[in-house]
Amino acid sequence: MFKICPECDFEWHSKDGTQCPACSDRESNNEEEDITQYPGGAFGTGKNHSHFKNWYKAIGITALVLILYAFIIG
Repeated sequence: MFKICPECDFEWHSKDGTQCPACSDRESNNEEEDITQYPGGAFGTGKNHSHFKNWYKAIGITALVLILYAFIIG
């Protein structure tokens, strides 16, 4: 079920692969092809920053309106 690396004593599940994820070459081409990176970034810092900044503004305005509504009406 679990495998232990004899070099670094790292333990991983057998479904994750046959090689140690801590010791194996992290720059292999197979791993890069399998990983899909999302270009959005965190808090509007990625390639699509203007799109996300508009979403953050909309969520902020909606939250502000709901908070004001709760204080005035509720």
